Amino acid sequence: MKLVRIKYVEMPRLLSLVLGFQLLALGQGTPAFSQRIKLTEAGQPRASILIPASAAASPNLAALELQHCIWKISGATLPIRVVDRPFSGVRIQLDGAEFPEAWWPVTPEKLKLDRYEYVIEFAREGIVLIGRDAAGSSGEEINYAEATSQSNAPAKVRLPGMFDDQGTLRAAYDFLERFCGVRFYGPKADSVVFPRQATLEVQGANIRRAPVIQHASGSQTYGWPIMQSQYGNPSAPELALFSRRGRWGGIPWYTNHTLHGYPKRFPKSEFPEFYAAGNKLCYSSGALARRVAQDARDYFDGKTVPGLDLPKDSNYYPVVPEDAARFCQCAQCKSLLDAGKTNVTRSAKGVEMFNDGRASRLWFTFVNRIASELKKTHPDKYLSTLAYENYFWHPGIVLESNVAVSPCLAVRNHWQRTYRENELAQYQKWVADKRPTFLWNYYCFPEEPAVINHWHCWPGFMIRYEAKMIQRYARDGIRGVFLCGIGEQVDYYLTLKLYDDPTADVEVLLEEFFQLYFGQAAGPMKRFYNSIEETYSNPENWPQDGGFHQTEALAWGRLGTEARMARLKACMDEALAAEVDPIIKTRIERWRLGVWEYMVSGREAYLQKLKSPSR
Repeated sequence: MKLVRIKYVEMPRLLSLVLGFQLLALGQGTPAFSQRIKLTEAGQPRASILIPASAAASPNLAALELQHCIWKISGATLPIRVVDRPFSGVRIQLDGAEFPEAWWPVTPEKLKLDRYEYVIEFAREGIVLIGRDAAGSSGEEINYAEATSQSNAPAKVRLPGMFDDQGTLRAAYDFLERFCGVRFYGPKADSVVFPRQATLEVQGANIRRAPVIQHASGSQTYGWPIMQSQYGNPSAPELALFSRRGRWGGIPWYTNHTLHGYPKRFPKSEFPEFYAAGNKLCYSSGALARRVAQDARDYFDGKTVPGLDLPKDSNYYPVVPEDAARFCQCAQCKSLLDAGKTNVTRSAKGVEMFNDGRASRLWFTFVNRIASELKKTHPDKYLSTLAYENYFWHPGIVLESNVAVSPCLAVRNHWQRTYRENELAQYQKWVADKRPTFLWNYYCFPEEPAVINHWHCWPGFMIRYEAKMIQRYARDGIRGVFLCGIGEQVDYYLTLKLYDDPTADVEVLLEEFFQLYFGQAAGPMKRFYNSIEETYSNPENWPQDGGFHQTEALAWGRLGTEARMARLKACMDEALAAEVDPIIKTRIERWRLGVWEYMVSGREAYLQKLKSPSR
């Protein structure tokens, strides 16, 4: 008999889980163990962490993270013992006990685990954590002692690569969060919540599960002002470890602009067949399509494609034109462009909305030609492209079955109703195609234009809307999401948690965050967040006939009114006055600097410009 797959439900009480499922144990089909397992007692270890002598990066890091977090909870250091025999995953073995012989040969293959599934199994002898783990590592080496602020921890630890299989590590993180109450709210040690208790006992039903959205990656904008302050200016090792704790990675997939390097790699003087009018690549060129298909074949055959750094062992090869694409105007290209010249959405006052369909027919006709070529030699592989900019709309033609598509959604601009309706209408057409679909999500807005143009934005807090979108992605079978910018602390944390389990209640997760992270200051800090979020995400607070990006004038002339700022100041003053532990005071101070003072200085700078306009 095998484990039963389960889903868990968060109840409206902090750290409470309902796990009332009948589950069966790994080795012999016995009922799930129901007694409490004591891992530490009065600050002393009552178990050991077992890893095989040939432990790969994932189980090795899993053992270190289990040891570190249990020490932070209880003050007890569970020894890590290397077992001189091959076995899968990591075991936490109780003192005086030994796992039965039948349990040692259990592997992910014997359990028939899917690639991203993992197992947490309870027994009289302890706990078994198993998932599929890559034998090698494409990841970086970090100073683990620095990353955890634990002086006696190892200085050098190799992380599993982002897209390396790391099922055992994910099982360990799930165990720490679900059964031990650990919360990884940030990269620094003082941003992690550890429920302090000298005696740590755990109990629960066995688990076999996989994340629902099985890819998460993106551009990690930790250095932008709000997040940098909220996270306390973390170091590179802290951020690298934090990405693993947040479950970045999964399906090896990357799709971004790839053809911008072709003119240099294949100059017109040597490859005139790739071009037509001017120096633009001609997307009606059969020769160019065959060249791109050959690059895809080379990649799938294990060769390096010049100018591209792609994840290994992916089933997806990316093909995307340059950003702000300007297309060839030869007769063939122009006829396809003319077919879509009216495919534009406009506001009531005629302002063009970004993400239209003027080039969709041209671009996806070209993609089809490449995909058809690739299918001849690699029928099980995919050509992956974006739906973006002027080729965001569905082209209205039947695409080859080996085309994977990634619509690019600026969900944080969905306060603009026309913009939102345009994006969601085309998104629905793409998911109706029932092909492998990933997404780009622009969490970089509204902070990116503010960073570029040196002004301060009204923060883009809107996790309740984002949660509804993530639930929609799950229903539609979205395989993964690339975050173009990661947003801010609360939205980022909850986004990653909801990718893992979109059924989780966002209100419960929010309440848990503010209670655990801010303690006695939870009330005013949550009101502070809610006030900013309601202002930002409510379309009634925005002009609907203009553009679709926040501007400095919108931030501080319309959103950041004197009355709203006064309410926020009252919340922050109340939080600062609360009697809290030093670690919570540090967290409040980071929000004061990173969010409140950022907003105050942004509004002051805008008002000063109104008083002294440049001549």
